[in-house]
Amino acid sequence: MAHDLVLKNALVVAPSGVFRGGVAIDGEEIVALGSSATLGRGHREIDLDGKILLPGLFDPHVHFGVGDRIGEESMVEDFLHSTRDCLVGGVTTIATTSLLGRRPLPELFAQAVDCGRGHSWCDFKVTSVVGTAEQARQIPVVASEGGVSFKFFTGYVGEQAAGFGMDPEGITPALFHDACEQLRRCGTPAFPKIHAEDPYVRGILVDRLRRSGRADRLVAWAESSPEWAESVQIYTYGQIAHQLGVPLYPVHISAAHTVDTVKRLKADGMNVVGETIACFLSTTAPEMDAKGMGGKAKIQPPIRFEKDRERLWRGIQEGTISVVGTDSLCYSAAFKTEADFWDCRVGINLQVADTLALLFDEGVNRGRIDLPTLARVLSENAAKLYGLFPRKGAIAVGADADLVVLDPEREATLGVSRLRSRADYSLWEGRRVRGIPVMTFLRGHLVMQDGEIVTDRPAGRFVPQVARPHGLA
Repeated sequence: MAHDLVLKNALVVAPSGVFRGGVAIDGEEIVALGSSATLGRGHREIDLDGKILLPGLFDPHVHFGVGDRIGEESMVEDFLHSTRDCLVGGVTTIATTSLLGRRPLPELFAQAVDCGRGHSWCDFKVTSVVGTAEQARQIPVVASEGGVSFKFFTGYVGEQAAGFGMDPEGITPALFHDACEQLRRCGTPAFPKIHAEDPYVRGILVDRLRRSGRADRLVAWAESSPEWAESVQIYTYGQIAHQLGVPLYPVHISAAHTVDTVKRLKADGMNVVGETIACFLSTTAPEMDAKGMGGKAKIQPPIRFEKDRERLWRGIQEGTISVVGTDSLCYSAAFKTEADFWDCRVGINLQVADTLALLFDEGVNRGRIDLPTLARVLSENAAKLYGLFPRKGAIAVGADADLVVLDPEREATLGVSRLRSRADYSLWEGRRVRGIPVMTFLRGHLVMQDGEIVTDRPAGRFVPQVARPHGLA
């Protein structure tokens, strides 16, 4: 019998290695992989002519519903519009945070899941934001409903914390300890994410640098967050998590100092999963100042310097950095430019369309990483952490047929013209890259081709926990 779909003559990046051949798909699953000659016939066959076939990307770090406007309606719109750019970039699964506030955690979780159902163009998970002791006690309820990741904004205190629905003292070690006790009760794969960044010295430096009136604002912003700011909190909260047998996931690691800290902690036996974001691997504060990006590139922690970028890449090479996300928000240009730079809210806009192109160009083309490493940090490791591997994050028999085809020779200019969401600016406007995703398949269905969405309705699903993770590579 013929398969529903056969993709052949590709360079396939599978967990077992890279080989020339293809995959056969029936329904939503991969049913065979191997040389093209062994796959059999398909009702539809696509000759990929030597292009690279990767597992669909899993971006575990996006924020829907908290862009220009905040709320349920905004979250629905973000799912409906912004996940189109996920398909353009080969992203087939995301994890977005729940809305902020002091309401019961299960209620916030269910709200986010409902916002995505029927509106998301890619599959999705929800990371619940924990801001109060009461919410920490509700973690097991959310875990029982398929939510396994929980976000703690440990780097925020005072007015910034209050704006996130927390008490002014923020996420104290005591609150985090209580939360980790609940996570331990849940068992694998429930885990905490932290925004690690000392808020106290940073507050002093922000006030001082703001008064300086410097023209190199993004460099000044980088200087407001000391290079050790992430390490202090990763060490403190990491010790708590380690004592309670819970893995720690510090998001958007930005500094060379932090990579060294995580490497030492891992060598000491601590289960620390380091994440960075594509932006930190692809630019520096001086470069963004030279482009005049101003508030559009203001993110917390900040875009830093060349030594930090290079150490992040070495962290990926050595396995200290395991996952790459984007920390995407759905900001418009006006929202990021109308306010004074120092008053402008932090966060970069939608980045999901360009992650694969940037990392292939900066990583593979420049000899920093190979194709298996690219697949691990963009897909496999996140899927393992979330308990979804090998259903997600792998080209393997029985896996969802979530796939992205990358043309390694195609050159393109990044920018707004490539986006299919409502985003009206790009940090990468005018940047030339070699290596572009040209097809995306979601559960066996072609949903993007040559930068265009080729399906008529969003078919993304909420994906609950379906398996125990096998451990990070």
